[in-house]
Amino acid sequence: MTMASRSTTQDDLAGGIRGYLAGLKNAIDMIDVDEVTMVMDCLLDVYRRDGAVYIFGNGGSASTAAHFVNDFNKGASETLTKRFRFYCLNDNVPTVMALANDMNYDQVFVEQLKNYLSPQDVVIAISGSGNSRNVLEAVRYAKQRRVETIALVGFDGGRLKRLADRCIHVRVNDMQKVEDLHLAMNHAMMTVLKKRLEKWLP
Repeated sequence: MTMASRSTTQDDLAGGIRGYLAGLKNAIDMIDVDEVTMVMDCLLDVYRRDGAVYIFGNGGSASTAAHFVNDFNKGASETLTKRFRFYCLNDNVPTVMALANDMNYDQVFVEQLKNYLSPQDVVIAISGSGNSRNVLEAVRYAKQRRVETIALVGFDGGRLKRLADRCIHVRVNDMQKVEDLHLAMNHAMMTVLKKRLEKWLP
C-alpha cells in the first residue's frame, strides 16, 4: 500500500468514526430524561421495600443485563449497609440451555421467573427491537403476577414498549447505538442513585 492510499484509507476510517459518533450524539440528545427518572424512581422503590430486580436480554442486551448487575450490586451498593439485589437471568448458561433444549427458547426467562418472582420485585427487560419473544413472555408473566416491569428498547419500541409499565426508549434505528445508550443509561442511573443513597447514610 502506498503512502497516498494509506492516507486515503485512514481518512475514510476517521470519517466513518466521526459519522458514528455524530449519530450517537444525536441519539443522546433524543433521550427522554423523564423516562429515565421514572425508572430510577421505580428502582428506589424496590430498594426501599427490599425487593429483587430480575433483568435479562439476548445477545448484546444480555451483556448489558449482566453489566447492570455488576454496577448495581457492586458499584452502587459498595458503600451502603442495605444493598441492591439484581439478578441476571441470562447468566446461568446451563439453566438457559436446559430450558431452551427441553422446552422452548421462548421460555428461558419466564420459567426462571416462576422460580423466583415475588410481588415486591421488579423485572427489567432489554430488547433493542422490542419484539424478542422470550423477553415478551417473561414480561407478560410478571404483569400477570402484578409485578412492576421496566423495558429498555430502541427502534419504534416494538411490542415491549406498549407492554411494560415504564420504558426507556432509544429512538434510533441502529442496534449498535441502541445498545450503546442502554449501557450509558445503566451507568447514568447507577451513578446518580449511588450519590442519592449515600446522602441517606446515617
